[in-house]
Amino acid sequence: MNTTDTLKPGFLQKEIKITTSRFFLASLIYLTLPVVIFFIGYLKFGWAVLFSSLTVFSAWWAWHDLSKKNAGEVKELNEKSVTIKYSYLLFLIPVVLLFLYLGGVGEFSWCVGDHRVRYAILYDLIEYKWPVIYDLSTQSNPVVAESLGAGKVAFAYYFVFWMIPALFGKVFGLMAARIVLMIWSAIGLCLVALGANLLYGKQSRFLFLALMLFAGFDVFPYWYNQFSGFGSTWEDWTWHFRVVGNFYQIMNVFHQSIPGWIITIMLLLCVRSRCIGLLGSLMFCYSPWAAIGIFPLCVVKMFTTNKGLKAKEVLKNIFTLGNMIAPVVFFACFASFYLANSNATYDYGFIWKFYETWYGLLIDYAAYIVFEFGIWALLIHKKYKKDPMFYAAIATLLIIPIYKMSGPNDLLMRGSMAPLFTIALYSVMFVTDSFNAMMEKGNKKVKPRLIVLTFLVAAYTSLNFILTSVLLTSMIYAKIEPEQDMTTGIVSFGNIRDEQYLEMVQVQFYVYGYEDKTFFKVFAK
Repeated sequence: MNTTDTLKPGFLQKEIKITTSRFFLASLIYLTLPVVIFFIGYLKFGWAVLFSSLTVFSAWWAWHDLSKKNAGEVKELNEKSVTIKYSYLLFLIPVVLLFLYLGGVGEFSWCVGDHRVRYAILYDLIEYKWPVIYDLSTQSNPVVAESLGAGKVAFAYYFVFWMIPALFGKVFGLMAARIVLMIWSAIGLCLVALGANLLYGKQSRFLFLALMLFAGFDVFPYWYNQFSGFGSTWEDWTWHFRVVGNFYQIMNVFHQSIPGWIITIMLLLCVRSRCIGLLGSLMFCYSPWAAIGIFPLCVVKMFTTNKGLKAKEVLKNIFTLGNMIAPVVFFACFASFYLANSNATYDYGFIWKFYETWYGLLIDYAAYIVFEFGIWALLIHKKYKKDPMFYAAIATLLIIPIYKMSGPNDLLMRGSMAPLFTIALYSVMFVTDSFNAMMEKGNKKVKPRLIVLTFLVAAYTSLNFILTSVLLTSMIYAKIEPEQDMTTGIVSFGNIRDEQYLEMVQVQFYVYGYEDKTFFKVFAK
């Protein structure tokens, strides 16, 4: 074949049409396939067949319902589309891979300390039979072995995102699994980009870049702490009210953020309530914390999509197969699985329990509101003041910090994922409008430039993380400084190399007495 025939003039200008229906189909396949693999790999044959069948049916039914041509609401949904040029995909794919690489996905670059755990999760899902059970007597580190003693423990965590890479790893080895993890994450992030463009209504390179760089205005409290002598990192200027920007989400919890972002976009695109239960419960499979945060948004969406309908029609739209089957299946299975390890939710209570003075609490809470989402909310309020999802996101972010769960407050950090990403999407679309206006020939207006500059100020933290990753990765490969290898230290929860991680592994990942836990008694193989 002549290569000149393949790359004809204008090839990069060819276009594909992304409709809401097609986006939902691709996203539902992406989100449900790992869940089905978990069912097949972890559950007894009968439960595996039943839960897998119901999951596939729920996803198919939801997509089929969205694709009906004879419903007025769906006609509107199908008309929502965006045209994507091949040149955009040629830009998107390498940029996505670069963000994931610098974020440490697959541990091919410098990455934050949490990746010792991420690496161990993938390793154990490959090396151990499912469900993963550890024989404590096999620990080779004498300090760890003496501390743990004998017996067996099960492994429990929200690791559904790793199921497909782990499956490849069982056949082709660990390195293949790490590569597949990068590819699988890239597919998810490409869906995020296409969904964001669909929500925006047109193709935009700037939109995706801005979305990955989006963060709160952490730069102000960070520098205040530096000058006051208090000291803090870019995102850790307050411990109890801590939320993070989008790139930092990739660096730490890509397994929660990528599926969570896709589900949030799907929810925002919904014009019917008949599959919202499926979307909300799918979030539970990937992150129980994020499921708490998306629940209020699902409720508001349920009401707004049924606005103006008679009570009988509302009930008919709410009590559907899409809203009833999936939540029951996912909650029955994953709630019992997560709750098998009750030690993971240590250090919890109402937020005032963790403060010595009421004014200290008020100062931190006010700073959280202002710098993490309040400034953005003020900037975009005029554009989205008639959007109920905007107010639902704000209300959720105001209420969710009242109760704290876990030392670093995972309830807020991950529970804020859907509402904060909603604000991020709205803010980035607002900034993209200003960027496009600024780039128009002859446009010398000051306002668009100020808005873009404001965004760059907020993006300071994300840009710092990216720069840090670039510099430290370069130093690791150049052997200028000792390598910080996240593939060492833990390696496997069944054979912990370094005893300093023992307590953390015991608390977060071990299930003692698993034989008496509901999941392992009823559902597991």
